[in-house]
Amino acid sequence: MSNPAISHRLNELTWEDVETYLEDEPSPTVIVPIGSTEQHGPHLPLGVDAMQAETLGDGIAERADVLVAPAIPYGDAGHHLEFPGTISLSTETTTSVLVDVYESLIGHGFENIITVNGHRVANLTAIDTASKRLVDEHPDVFFATLDPLRFGVEIHTDLRDGGSEDGMHGGEFETSFMQFHYPDLVRESKFEKETSETFSQFQSNNLVGNGDRILSPSSGHDPAAGHLGHVGDPTNASAAKGEQLYERLVTDAVTFLDELAEHRSASSS
Repeated sequence: MSNPAISHRLNELTWEDVETYLEDEPSPTVIVPIGSTEQHGPHLPLGVDAMQAETLGDGIAERADVLVAPAIPYGDAGHHLEFPGTISLSTETTTSVLVDVYESLIGHGFENIITVNGHRVANLTAIDTASKRLVDEHPDVFFATLDPLRFGVEIHTDLRDGGSEDGMHGGEFETSFMQFHYPDLVRESKFEKETSETFSQFQSNNLVGNGDRILSPSSGHDPAAGHLGHVGDPTNASAAKGEQLYERLVTDAVTFLDELAEHRSASSS
């Protein structure tokens, strides 16, 4: 950006700041973070996914020198509604919200729309559908999604201390992320391992695994049935692991955006 003192956050800029960015950049890029407001067990707050999306979006935008839109705090979280405080949008509503956000940004001249999904995996159906709905209408716009469990498979595998079948909702990694960025919101006295049972060799809690598996919609948990809500082992979490996870995800994302910028420049020349 021409003025390094100006924020990379869209909502902290004036319309003139954004206009200048759009005019100065050969292929303007904006990050769209989306998370969820849902339970993450008794040890983590409801805003984990939104906080992850916003924090990753901010870090990537600042280091890649692009803009980041305000984080969307709600997502497709119907399977958590039995837990008080969870707020869910339907898949259809989540898709519609994203389509409207994308179209608004495209209308101003943004050419690269990068969605950072803090609601790991669960929002992907809506994000993919929204992107596919617009890609034919806007062939010059590049859409991409950075989901930690799809973009950071090697990172999670390298850092994992727990078992591969422990689970990954409020477990080792999300707890580590929160310990590094929001330690005051983590209740370590509530740490307890909680895993979901499978009945088939083709079911798996290892969301970064490459084994054969059958896919099915996420099943709901219910505190009345004794479920704590999370799936995983937060006792393996640490702030140091959260820092490594964050740094590697941001570094790799910036590398991708640098490569995208080079590709767009070569394509236009």
